[in-house]
Amino acid sequence: MLTEKYIEEFKKIYDSEINFGQILRNIINTEEEEKKELLSWDDKEIAIYLKKADSISPKTLVKHMSVLRKFANFICKKEKVATREYLMEDGVYMQLLDRKHLDAVTINYDQYMNIKNQLDMIEDGEKVNLRDKVIFELAWVGLTNEEIKFIKSENIKFETLEDDWEIIILNLENKTIRIEDTEVVQDIKLCLKEQYSVRTAKDGRIKKTFYKDSEYLIKPINVGRFSTKTYMTNPHMALQRVLQNGNFVCPGIDVENLTLSDIRRSKLIYLLAPENEDFFNIETIAGLYNLKSPKALYWFKELAIAKYGLGK
Repeated sequence: MLTEKYIEEFKKIYDSEINFGQILRNIINTEEEEKKELLSWDDKEIAIYLKKADSISPKTLVKHMSVLRKFANFICKKEKVATREYLMEDGVYMQLLDRKHLDAVTINYDQYMNIKNQLDMIEDGEKVNLRDKVIFELAWVGLTNEEIKFIKSENIKFETLEDDWEIIILNLENKTIRIEDTEVVQDIKLCLKEQYSVRTAKDGRIKKTFYKDSEYLIKPINVGRFSTKTYMTNPHMALQRVLQNGNFVCPGIDVENLTLSDIRRSKLIYLLAPENEDFFNIETIAGLYNLKSPKALYWFKELAIAKYGLGK
């Protein structure tokens, strides 16, 4: 197989850019299963290869196709043969998604509220562990892990509108977010003041763990030695630990394996639901998610229709 002949050389040149070792193994495994070399693949073999990704994101499948094309072109250049195109229509990507997995980690608004309410904890008459709940809420707002990670207290501006309605203007490096949900605003206000988290030990005792002093909204737990990186925490990992260790109940949703990216994508799909067309169009949503082209949302629009129906 030409792929096996050139794979190590190809990896030395390109694998430092993006780690796609498993993607290359999927190409070789497909060749062996179908007894057909990469340069001779048709739509059937490409589809089998893409299914191996077990992907819930069209973007991931596009990446796998990009690696396939780059590897094939590399082989063609080495063998001095004409390159060929590997074309897949957008609709095909949708058919190759792992829809069962996708459905299990795509929450609607009611499910968002359900899980969020379960994140509420009361200790001595006060809300505690607001940090974890705020991570969940900010993911639904549409922020990425890195964006949440680097929010400083100075980035958060509280404003009071008429009727004493308090909102937040969140000034990030590349965009400004307006948060109008009263509960989220209050949770962030309390999170800024929160000094410790509360956990129930195996013996049933309540245990307080203090946060480190930090200028960031999402503070790290005060354990381990101090380093230049210990003044911040990883929101994705913090939320994962909470969802995996808690007894959350949300029918139809695999809460334990729900990631920050899943929550963010769920909100995107919700905004694209037909019931929201009068409030949000494709261009507006693309802007909210910093997407260069609204075209990237058409796949998610199909998911929204499948989940929420055709609407009017």
